[in-house]
Amino acid sequence: MVLLSGLLACTGCAADIPSDRATLTVAGPLASLQADTLALPPGSPQLPALLADPAGWQPEPAAEGIERSSVRGDFDADGWLRTSVFSWDGSRGWEVHMAYGEGGRTPPATVRIWMQAPRGSGQPDWPMGEGAVRYAGATRILSYKGRRPGAEGREDFERSLTLGPSHWVELEESTSVAPDGAAVRKRRQVMARDAQGRPVDDAELLDGAEYRVSSQYFLPDGQGNPRRIVRLYRAAGAAQDAPVLRAEVILRTLRYQDETR
Repeated sequence: MVLLSGLLACTGCAADIPSDRATLTVAGPLASLQADTLALPPGSPQLPALLADPAGWQPEPAAEGIERSSVRGDFDADGWLRTSVFSWDGSRGWEVHMAYGEGGRTPPATVRIWMQAPRGSGQPDWPMGEGAVRYAGATRILSYKGRRPGAEGREDFERSLTLGPSHWVELEESTSVAPDGAAVRKRRQVMARDAQGRPVDDAELLDGAEYRVSSQYFLPDGQGNPRRIVRLYRAAGAAQDAPVLRAEVILRTLRYQDETR
């Protein structure tokens, strides 16, 4: 997801490096962003209802054909992402936590990752590993070798972001290699933006398939930032009115620095 990627390290002066907040198309002094995602995979019975009402569709609590996940990121006053938390369906209360640049270094050059045990379970947290955040011009790279519960050996992970002239993310690529050598690759490239700079047309590699993704924005908050985003996935190269194969609904809660005082 873009929120978790908005990090890196650079080869220039820290003052010349855009903050993580600056790489997002978000107005205002963002302090935290929570994104709850409802993913509708291919064949989901929820797709027709979403397409009929993208602005208002809400699933029933026990509706089938939905994969739920949530991510929250917290930014310091200078716009650098300092902590993030990720949870998902089936995690049984476990959460993945990431801490960037502990000690207050700017820009962050390190990341520490661990799985936090369910609250009240009495189980210890699981340290997954530590990694590096580095900068190379307009490209930012996060990499680490980590451990997962129940898996022997270490997982290799690398994610790179390429920024455009406006410092927004134009290309995001990641590769995760499991201890057994199995690799998972993802890629998202922005092809077009609206007048506010928000992506409206993307090319995306997901689950081994190439897609064209169109995005719609709803429910602006007081800063004009949308609280609801609907992303519709069609086959790569397909026309704008081609069948939708899968979708995401992202429900966002944005908090700003002047609200934290």
